Parts: sequence; C-alpha cells; structure tokens
Amino acid sequence: MTCLMRLCLLGLMLLAGPVLPQTAETPATERRAEMPENPQGRLDHILRRGTLIVGVKDDYPPMGYRDPSNGGIVGFEPDMARAIAARLGVALDLVPVTSNNRLGRVNQGQIDLVIATMGDTAERRGQAGLIQPNYYASGVALYGRSDHPYTDWGQLRGRPVCLVQGAYFNRILDDTYLVSAQYYPSSRDALLALRQDACVGWAFDDVALVSLAAEEADANFTVKLPSILATPWAIAVAQGEETADWGLFLSDLMAEWHAQGKFLELQDKWGLLPNPYLTTAQEIWARSGEDGFYCARDPETGDYTATCVTTDVLRTGAPPVDVPAWAEAIQDATGWDLSVLFDAYDRTRLTRGLGMTLALSLCAILGALLIGITLGLINAGLSQAALLGRLFRAPVLAIITLARMTPPILQLYIVFFGLGGLMSNAGHVTPGAFVTAALIFSFYAGATNAVLITHGLQQERAAHPEADLIHALPKALIRSYDGLVSTCVNIVKAAGMASAIALTELIATVNLIITEGGNASVLMNGLLVLYFVFVMSVLWLFQRVRRVLLRAPISRPTVQGLSE
Repeated sequence: MTCLMRLCLLGLMLLAGPVLPQTAETPATERRAEMPENPQGRLDHILRRGTLIVGVKDDYPPMGYRDPSNGGIVGFEPDMARAIAARLGVALDLVPVTSNNRLGRVNQGQIDLVIATMGDTAERRGQAGLIQPNYYASGVALYGRSDHPYTDWGQLRGRPVCLVQGAYFNRILDDTYLVSAQYYPSSRDALLALRQDACVGWAFDDVALVSLAAEEADANFTVKLPSILATPWAIAVAQGEETADWGLFLSDLMAEWHAQGKFLELQDKWGLLPNPYLTTAQEIWARSGEDGFYCARDPETGDYTATCVTTDVLRTGAPPVDVPAWAEAIQDATGWDLSVLFDAYDRTRLTRGLGMTLALSLCAILGALLIGITLGLINAGLSQAALLGRLFRAPVLAIITLARMTPPILQLYIVFFGLGGLMSNAGHVTPGAFVTAALIFSFYAGATNAVLITHGLQQERAAHPEADLIHALPKALIRSYDGLVSTCVNIVKAAGMASAIALTELIATVNLIITEGGNASVLMNGLLVLYFVFVMSVLWLFQRVRRVLLRAPISRPTVQGLSE
C-alpha cells in the first residue's frame, strides 16, 4: 500500500511538473518590478541599513499631513512610501520636507527618496533624478474670499497673491501673469496670510485647495478661477541615481502600480476627485501587445517607450541669458556663476528685495533714534519731577521695558500671526508689512536707545546743572554714542528676520533662484558683502554725525535777573 501511494504521488508530481513553475512565477500579463540580483549604489545602501528614509510633505492634505489623533504623517504619498519599504523588506522613516529643501536633502544623501507633491519640470530634471513614469498630475488654482470679483487670471495683474516658496509655478505667475507675488515658507503661513487679507488669493496646487475647501467648508472662502499650468508629479532620487539600480527599481515599480491600478486605489482611499491622468496612465501601462507590454524598455537605451512617459515638460525658470565674456572667464576660473546679474527678471526682483530690506533698516534706525530721544527726554525729565511726575513716568518705563525685553522676532510673530488675525477677523484694516516691521524694530531698538540717552542726560545734567534737557541733549548723545551705534547696527541684522516673516521678497527671490539652479554660494556671499558694505556705510554716517555733535557747544541760558 505504501509503495502504491508513493507511485501515485510521483505520477501526480510528474503531471503537475510543467504547471507548478508557471503558477509560482508572475504571469506574463502582469507587470511587476523585480529587484536586481546584486544591487549596487543607493539601493544596496538602503538594504544594508535596513531602513528607507523618504521625504514627504506634512502640510498638504490629503497627499501628506499630520494625523490629528497621533501626530503621525499620513496620506497618499506616505502610503506610497510604506508600500516601497514593504517591497524592499525594510523599515520606513518619514521625514517632513518643504518645497525649498527637498531636492537639496536628497542630493546630499540625507534622504533616499522624495515623494513630496513635486511637479516634473525642465529645471528640476537638471537638479535631481526624476523618476519616470510620473505618478500624479495637477494644475494651479486660486483659493480666496468668496466675495472677490475675479473670474479670470488676467484680472490678478498687479494684485497681491500668496505663494509658497519653491513651487514650480511661482515664476510664471509672477513674470507672465504679472501678479504681485507674496512669498511664504509653507502652506500654513500662506493660508494664514490669506486669512489676514495680506493677499487677494492663495495660488497653489488645485488638489490641495479643493481638499482644503471641502475640509474647512468655510462659506467665506472658496476655490476660484479655472486650473492652469497642469503638470505631472514625479518622485526624485539623488542626481545620477535615476539610471542606477535604485532609480530603475523605482521606475519599474511606478509602472507596475499604474498597470495594477494602485494609484487609482489610493485616489479613492483618500477621497481625491477622479484624476484623468491616472485613468489614462492605467490604461496605457496595462496594455499588452503580441510580444509583451506595450510600454517596454528599449533594450539598447534602457528607456521606456517615449509614448508612455512624459517627455515634454513645463519650463518654469529663466530662459537662457547672454553672459559677457568677462563673466564667463570668472566662472571658468572660480566656478562663480554670475548669470543672475544678467537675467532682467532675477536682477529686478533681487534689487527690489534688497532695496526693501535696506529701506526697512534705514527707517528702523531713524525711528529708533527718534523714539530713543523722545522717550529719553521724557524719562529723564520726569525722573526729576515731583510725585505726580513720577507717577506719569511709570507707564513710560513700562513701555521701555516691554519693548526692550521682548525679542523682535517674537514681536513680529505676535503682530503678524496673532494681532493681525484678530484685526482681520474683526473687520479692521491690517497695517502693511513694511510699516509694521519698521515700527517693531524702531520701538525695540528705540527702547534701548532711550535707556542710553537717559543715562547720558543725567550725567550731563550732573556736570552742567544750569543746562536744560534740550540743550544738554547733543553732549548726552556723544556720551551714549558707542551704545547707540551698536544698537542701530543690530537693526540691520534684525532686518533679516523680517525677510523671513514679514517682508519675504528678498529671501524668497534668493530661494527661487537657487531652486531654479542658481549658484547658492555666489548669492549668499554676494548678500554678505552687500550687508557688510551697508553696515560700514551706517558706521561712516554715524562718524560724520558725531563730528557735528562734538562741535555743538552747550548753550547755557541766562536766568532772568541773574545779572542784575
């Protein structure tokens, strides 16, 4: 009986032999990304480390955002990252990135992969390894107040529009549609600025804005204007890795997911509107021919069929500019790319941003001196008064102490993101960013100047009791000269804070140029030199003022009847 059973089993195995290997393999009609036998480069590094590090957005629902219940990052793109890690058999580390830093981090090796709502543009293809096929597509819409009358993008010419730094469409909106661009470092900041009426609308990816409108259900705000500048999205690896094992594996995986409809499943899971790009891509990548898949790699080049991947992408940066021979010679000798100086668009924005920052510094210096002198005279005068005068001195001291001890960056945040919101919601007019920042810096430095001038006046009155406060002021300024100079020079440094919070023109322009491939070293060192020259000019001006004050004699008014 035992021998008979063995013979039966052997017969079954022989019969099933030709079938079992085929069922164990992937069917010929099912596209599947396969790992190379001996992975090299970044892929080998990931497998050895045992962790995949992916840069994702955490402020862009539903593509990537923080789960309110536990603070974890969830969404369409984090799900993609989890699926990639699962295919590799490694752990996953999600790292929040922004539009400004995502490509820098992947090229520096801080992260292995970027899946962060990144549009596939001509400029970005030269800055990192963008993976084909693309995995999504979107356009640009405007989110604004429901009662705004705008029905066409052309009506936004010259109007303030909130933008997020690093977005691919920023330059086109600024340079072609001629909006008055107001740049902010993140989506949260741009939305807050919109609610404070800093702009007439927030131009951003239509996917995020439609989701935001549905989530908030605020009748006062809605998505306005038709979508424009549609572009596909790409995941990115470090430059050069797109043609290595890591990039090829990801490329095959994207193709597999399109063919199997995984992106359509994620679209439904996260409540996104039907995306025509995903529907068309699924049909294309699932299509089979007589000899295999319609979308296959060329055996010589290794590239996918041109009809299956995105080849014609949007150019969002600067067109080529004519650079003089002397600038090319400098670049050849030092590596300094000076083309930004010859791009009219970049040069104009840099000049405008730098001029605004320097103007803010000058206004704050003058305001700090005026406030310091005024409060110093009042403080010194009331300190010698009777009891009633000293009572009036208390609020003056309170103002000086509060303005002096509160860091200017905290004051900026309180005013722009606290009081500004309250004033906007209450229907009051929100003061302009320049005026607000100038007043904050003027009172901050002016309070310190008031203390210095008060001490100088008291010392001068002690040395010359017959002189009144006004006539003692020039010599008091000389006594406190070094402290006043130090305080006013610090205003120039503090103006950089306004570039990050209030007046974002300069820092946004620099970031945009760097994002488009500009030389970061040239830009940052150039700004450093300009700030140095400006500080030295301020010091020179103070030296000239000091010479005038040294020549000013103390007027000693005669007291009526003293000579009689």
